[in-house]
Amino acid sequence: MSRDKGRCFVVIINHAAGERRDAELEARIRAGLPAAQLLALVRLQPRRDLHAQMRQQIEFCARQGAILVVAGGDGTLNAAVGLLAGTDVPLGVIPCGTFNFFARDRGIPLATDAALALLREGSIRPCALARVNGLPFCVSASIGVYPRIIAAREKVSAVTGRNRLVSLLSGIWIFLTRARGRRLLLEHDGQRRVETAPMLLASVSPAQLANFDLPEVEQIRQGRMLVFVIRSNSTRALCRYLWATLRGELKRLQELDVFATERLQVSTRRRRLTLAVDGELHRCPSPLTLEVEADAYTCVLPVEGDECA
Repeated sequence: MSRDKGRCFVVIINHAAGERRDAELEARIRAGLPAAQLLALVRLQPRRDLHAQMRQQIEFCARQGAILVVAGGDGTLNAAVGLLAGTDVPLGVIPCGTFNFFARDRGIPLATDAALALLREGSIRPCALARVNGLPFCVSASIGVYPRIIAAREKVSAVTGRNRLVSLLSGIWIFLTRARGRRLLLEHDGQRRVETAPMLLASVSPAQLANFDLPEVEQIRQGRMLVFVIRSNSTRALCRYLWATLRGELKRLQELDVFATERLQVSTRRRRLTLAVDGELHRCPSPLTLEVEADAYTCVLPVEGDECA
């Protein structure tokens, strides 16, 4: 669907940046979208179930033929696309997060006024959606040491607040001391192999990988996921991985296997695994099935720009 001057919007805000900043955002949204086209402007309540609040607004959009506009970060957008998949309600985005990988991957402007202009003038196009055991992910999903890093970061943040340096140092410490090889049976594209790996990560975000100069990233834009498997848990290998990550030289690591696929099954000896999915921890039964579904939902995107990943 191309430009439509008669489109209407329901905007939900999950900014949580303080009353004053949220009020400023609301004012800019009201100024940027014609009153006749803005059917509702709703702040999500932090103490209520996020998915239930979103479902209510999606149902309203479906009845009104409106676009659901999410003003929030990658975590909020993850929840939104999972609920919008399979519906006729398009997604609009006003980036309000820390990294905004979802918006950057799709060419959506990070500046609020430019994002509002895109909502009015952009093209509504189908997008792919990655899932792991049914859970959507818009950036990455991983098992092994990375979920442990996330758990440690949450504990540190509860004590020190969101101090980036402290979080970084705690993450490095966990990576070097808690990374343990786990036997993984990987099945994809007709291949079946066993790896002993301290971490497996699947990414569908070119922006997340932008600093690493990996030619395989183009595969994500073609509707595949890029999978990283660390093959060694020796201290020397882990240090090389950290150094290569900091220098953006992952493609030179012999201990790192990188491949692109549309579907991957990961089996382990454990019945349940802890996953980090877009920065949130989940428990899922083994085996894990990671797959990319084409044309799962629609989104307002630039008229001239990269295809949606």
